[in-house]
Amino acid sequence: MKVAILNAIDPAKSQVNWGGSPIDAYIRFLNTAPNKFEISGYTVALGEFPADANLYDGYVITGSPSGAYETDQWILDLMAFIRQAYELGKKLVGICFGHQVIAQALGGHVEKSAKGWGLGLKPFAVGSNKPWMTEPRPQCSLYFVHQDQVIDLPLQAEHLAGNDFCPNVMYAIGDQVLGVQGHPEFTPEIMTGIFAIRGEKFKGSELYETAASSIVNGRPDNQLFARWIVNFLQA
Repeated sequence: MKVAILNAIDPAKSQVNWGGSPIDAYIRFLNTAPNKFEISGYTVALGEFPADANLYDGYVITGSPSGAYETDQWILDLMAFIRQAYELGKKLVGICFGHQVIAQALGGHVEKSAKGWGLGLKPFAVGSNKPWMTEPRPQCSLYFVHQDQVIDLPLQAEHLAGNDFCPNVMYAIGDQVLGVQGHPEFTPEIMTGIFAIRGEKFKGSELYETAASSIVNGRPDNQLFARWIVNFLQA
């Protein structure tokens, strides 16, 4: 199966130590679960796209500091590419910004949440179990770094998971589209690095203390989500 990572992070503007590029981090994440993928990467934030959506069987869209509602040309081009891939029946998986931009492209609505920032390790309830969710769980935890949220899902989407702060943590459209607001690709080291950069402005606040404590004292369900996402792509 041919899978392309669509990287929505400009590496030149990222201070995070990805252990290479963001694409490398996503490849390492996917490869923690058994798969038969042939993986390529494109930095869409720099305007790099596959020449044709038919070139790959599935696409994984990464997180980004950008907003899905912004009008930068690469974001508009990405939404057009998402719609084309969707019409062709390609698999689409979105993480954080990817989860948001897929929803926005397919008729949902994303905005900066009035609730503020979601930071740190957060639990959420899984309300629907699917065949690709091997070892189903009623509750999972992932790292979160976001202020934007999917407020309205696309009409054809099914809600899969959420919590009080972020009701739409995970959704699916049949066996074709999967969106996850959390970051299963973030290792504790990556999350610690991101928090050191992003958390500076929150120091001294309850948000900062709670998030910092969660990073030290908890472990995300990254391995479980690697299996789920690989299963979803291969289903």
